[in-house]
Amino acid sequence: MTSLVILLRILLSALFGGLIGIEREIHGCAAGLRTHILVCIGSTLFMMTSITVAMKYSHLGEVDPSRIAAGVVTGIGFLGAGAIIRYGASIRGLTTAASIWAVAAVGLAVGCGMYEAAGITTGVALLILILSRLEDLLEMKRPGKKLEVFQRVEGETCKAEIKSLIEEYGGRVRQITIEDGTGGRKKIILDIKLSRLYYKDIIAKISAMPGVENVEMQ
Repeated sequence: MTSLVILLRILLSALFGGLIGIEREIHGCAAGLRTHILVCIGSTLFMMTSITVAMKYSHLGEVDPSRIAAGVVTGIGFLGAGAIIRYGASIRGLTTAASIWAVAAVGLAVGCGMYEAAGITTGVALLILILSRLEDLLEMKRPGKKLEVFQRVEGETCKAEIKSLIEEYGGRVRQITIEDGTGGRKKIILDIKLSRLYYKDIIAKISAMPGVENVEMQ
């Protein structure tokens, strides 16, 4: 394997990994551009090393060129696990962990000269990641649930605490409206997107907040 081939594969690997990394960087993920590039070029080097070792020492007996690559597949899982974060009742980072796994596969493919497969995989991976934004747009257009909270309070309402609670469960607050009632009561109306699995938990926790008299989900 000549120096030119090695340089070509490393640069191509950095390009493919960087394209996916940029998309993750735009989303503000902890594992962004540099992480994806390093994973990709590292996998490429492991693959080239594995092939070179197999060719160089084949005269000593049977050498499996996939042994090092298999170690990459196993080891990259630990890095991917580090990108997964449990945030309240929801889990975040699964997509980033999957992208790291895919980038490692792209790097291995480049390392053994499968340029077309690596390029196609990069393109498909980018398409899938970009489609997540389309899902977000479609989700925002879908009708949400209306959460009404009746609170007796003289000063600030608990709208900030409610918003944080909903986001902790992986939901989204699209709009908050506060209406004044009689006797110091306030009606907090929230337009939310939230999995129905968490409705009872959310209502129970909001009901336990100071001054909250009633909670309704419509």
